[in-house]
Amino acid sequence: MPISFENNTITPLPPAAVTQKSAPQTIELFLGMFAHELRTQVAGTVQVCRYIREGSKSEAFFQALETTTLDTLHILDNMLDTVKFHNGKLDITPAYCQIDFRSWITPVIRQQERTAALQQKDVCLILHPSLENIQVTTDPVKLGQIVQNLLSNALKYSHPGTVITVKCRLESNAISLQVINQGMEIPPEKVSRLFMPYERLDNGLAGTGLGLFLSAQYAQALGGALAVQSERGNTVFTLTLPV
Repeated sequence: MPISFENNTITPLPPAAVTQKSAPQTIELFLGMFAHELRTQVAGTVQVCRYIREGSKSEAFFQALETTTLDTLHILDNMLDTVKFHNGKLDITPAYCQIDFRSWITPVIRQQERTAALQQKDVCLILHPSLENIQVTTDPVKLGQIVQNLLSNALKYSHPGTVITVKCRLESNAISLQVINQGMEIPPEKVSRLFMPYERLDNGLAGTGLGLFLSAQYAQALGGALAVQSERGNTVFTLTLPV
């Protein structure tokens, strides 16, 4: 996939490379995208089931189980409706609706708090006052997938005892959402390939290598962009989303 590379920052260009692949390659990518999202959600459901089986039968866990299962259905329905393969091309069409950004982002971040705690990490959400009463017309399912993929990536590559920080603010009629972690630095030679399909930072860690690729594709489909900077042990992914 073509990229713009400058000052250790990647900004993916329009997803022409996806549509220019051969039909078998595109089908493989299409199926891989579905498998990636399904696996992520099912893994969350399995984890909650384990907590309940171990005796943690509070209402909160049953609520988490229901929420995760419903999220799985929403994501699959959204992908079936908006990610289509035909004539050898992969098309992503957002399903737009209006959301209050502050009200929407808080529960999305809280979904990762339990996972972070199990890894001796924490997740901190910082909302700038500029976001008060800001309404965004977007596809909330795909936006949620972007945020969850970035958080999952940050948790995977951060050190125990550290905090994953999510900073959100309004800048020039666009929302800037940053996911910041302390841990494994991205080598310069891998930065330029980070948003390509099936690329992973460390082959020893589980994953399909599709999370960041999907996030970049969805960001573009929503009219935004995804960029990354990694230096001195800090990695910052920045999602820019038009209001």
